[in-house]
Amino acid sequence: MPLIAIREFILVRKSLGGIQTDLQSRVINESGEPIPGLFAAGEAAGFGGGGIHGLRSLEGTFLGGCVFSGRIAAQSIINNK
Repeated sequence: MPLIAIREFILVRKSLGGIQTDLQSRVINESGEPIPGLFAAGEAAGFGGGGIHGLRSLEGTFLGGCVFSGRIAAQSIINNK
């Protein structure tokens, strides 16, 4: 398939969590290091307020991102065993 480009406008309207995570859903401490065995997904990880849906996201559209981040966390947990 051809590659496409999408312009995003990062916007923060609210905080749904506040736990910082990396791309493997591992929770990050204040020094930027992952905390062993601790993962977060969905609203606990602050997913929402735009995210993959962009500037004009609606409240009901956060579910897909929460499911996606939960899947990433589950894969990371399995791979870390």
